[in-house]
Amino acid sequence: MPDNIQTVTTVFNDKTTFISSNGFNVDSVRIDILDESIKEINSIVQTALNERKFKGKDFTSGNLNRKI
Repeated sequence: MPDNIQTVTTVFNDKTTFISSNGFNVDSVRIDILDESIKEINSIVQTALNERKFKGKDFTSGNLNRKI
């Protein structure tokens, strides 16, 4: 997806990528929303705020938890 401001292209995973901020010393997180409904956005935000993990075949943590 091209960024019309900085001319940067972002490549997204075909699954929703979720990386928990647990274990990281951070004060804030970023959530990229593409085409989710308001209901889905609210669910995503609540899950992140409650530090729960998204589970299921539609989600991935990428390679963060794998030794590659």
